[in-house]
This record gives sequence, C-alpha cells and structure tokens, in this order.
Amino acid sequence: MRALTLLCLIPLAGCVGSDRHEGFTATGPGSFLYSAHTSTMMTANDDGAAERIRQGWLVDALRAHAMCTNGYVVDTRRLVPGSPSQAGPQFSNGGDILYSGRCT
Repeated sequence: MRALTLLCLIPLAGCVGSDRHEGFTATGPGSFLYSAHTSTMMTANDDGAAERIRQGWLVDALRAHAMCTNGYVVDTRRLVPGSPSQAGPQFSNGGDILYSGRCT
C-alpha cells in the first residue's frame, strides 16, 4: 500500500513550481520599474492575496538591488494585458502588472 501511495505522489511532484515571473529595472538612483506576470493563479486584482504576494516580491527585488532601504512609494500600477490566444482575447492568460515607483 505504501508503494502505491508513493507511486501516486510522484506525478504530483512535477506540478510543483512557481508562478513567479517578474522583472526589475532601476530607472534612476531612487526610482524603479517592477513587473509581475499575472495568470489564473496570480490574478490581476489589486485587493487580494495575489497582490499581497506581488508586494512581497517587490520588496524582495528592492532588497536584491540594494534600493529603497527607508521605504518606497508606488506611483503607478497598471495592467498590460497579455496577447490574445488563437481562441480569442477572452482566453488570454493574464498579462503583466507594471509598478512604477520611487524610494522615500
């Protein structure tokens, strides 16, 4: 029975991954442009769990680039929709959210 259970779990290991697709550019000494890809799992809404996760990723990116040690402000946040699929635009899977900000 244990062997059967193990065999059933092995295919699930291939499903473990990350939905973290991001980009970061310092646009000046105290400003940045950060992007995070949206998907069916990481929705584009700005008031849910996905946005809180993206905000954590943004903080990680700022730390990795040694920027904004005293805090930051996001001046603009906008969704750039992904390309429509061959089945139509309603089937495109997300897009990118762009955050333009500056250090405080």
